[in-house]
Amino acid sequence: MDIREVDRVFRRKLGASKDKQRDHIYFYLEYQGVEYTVGKLSHSWKGSLNDDQISMLARKLLLKKSEFEQFCACDIPTSEMIEIWQERKQN
Repeated sequence: MDIREVDRVFRRKLGASKDKQRDHIYFYLEYQGVEYTVGKLSHSWKGSLNDDQISMLARKLLLKKSEFEQFCACDIPTSEMIEIWQERKQN
């Protein structure tokens, strides 16, 4: 999985806004009137992500690593990913 692919998935598929003016690159999702931080990338990350980086991104969305990879590969629709996230956020 490439860093540009993750950036594209957060912005285009999830509809998150991007803020790269801080110490890291943050992605914010406004959902039901509340803004959530759904992703955080280091400015130094380039090219392919390793397993630890992918797992860290998945945890931010309350997903398993395999679910995050499926979401990025468009195997899980955005609406289903939001449902999983909302359900797990409640618990």
